[in-house]
Amino acid sequence: MSVIGLGTDLADIKKLEKKLSGKYGKRFLQNTFTQNEIACAQGKNIAKFATAFAAKEATYKAFRTGWIEGKDVEVVREKTGAPSIILHGEIEKIAKKKKVKEIHLSLSFTDSHAVAVVLLTS
Repeated sequence: MSVIGLGTDLADIKKLEKKLSGKYGKRFLQNTFTQNEIACAQGKNIAKFATAFAAKEATYKAFRTGWIEGKDVEVVREKTGAPSIILHGEIEKIAKKKKVKEIHLSLSFTDSHAVAVVLLTS
C-alpha cells in the first residue's frame, strides 16, 4: 500500500448553517450534496451536512485538484455507520488515472466545527 494523497478540512458549522438558510441556500444544497446525502442529513443535526462538506473539501485536497463538483464526491454510510466516499464524474476519472484503490475517511464534529481527513492509497 502506497499513499497517493492526504487531505483534511475543518468546516465551521454556524457558517454552513447560515449559508444553507440564506438566500441561495437551496441552490447551494442542490449543487453541493447528492440526493442521498440530503436525505441522510435533512431534519437531523446540521453537523451531518458539515461533515459531508468537510469530507468533500478534504477529498479534493487529497487529490490536489481543487474543488471540481460537489456532487462528484459523495459521503455514504455503511451499515455500521462508518462513513465512506464514492466518487463520480471527473474526480472518478482522476482517481482511476492515479490508480487510487482505497479512500480512507475519518469524520468528527463538535458543537462548532466538523473535521474530515481523507487518505488516498494504491
